[in-house]
Amino acid sequence: MSEIRVNNVKNETGTGAPTFPNGAVVTGIMTATDFNTTSDASLKTNINVIDSAIDKIVKINGVSFDWKETGNSSAGVIAQEVEQVFPQVINEGEGGIKSVNYNGLIGLLIEAVKEQNKIILELKQQITDK
Repeated sequence: MSEIRVNNVKNETGTGAPTFPNGAVVTGIMTATDFNTTSDASLKTNINVIDSAIDKIVKINGVSFDWKETGNSSAGVIAQEVEQVFPQVINEGEGGIKSVNYNGLIGLLIEAVKEQNKIILELKQQITDK
């Protein structure tokens, strides 16, 4: 596998990340020091807190697997399972191959932890009250 190193890349305005009309597709391993994802509230509309996050999470399996093409072991989720409960983080590419926006799962996980924390606090209160 060849390696491409890109340092201090600039877009057409001369600053920031390069832009690609339909996004950049990388097949293989991509390594970076950090990934920043645009998330500013001023760019969003119809903002809603994710409800029933635990119910959604329990329907998704964390799996280990081997890639057919390389035989390399990895871990993650199955796009089709995620699509059943959280379709907004699934994209479909050429040949119907599905991909997962793992960044999009972070909000779901945060809300699931908050729901679990509320349950834990309620159970602790029940124990204290006895």
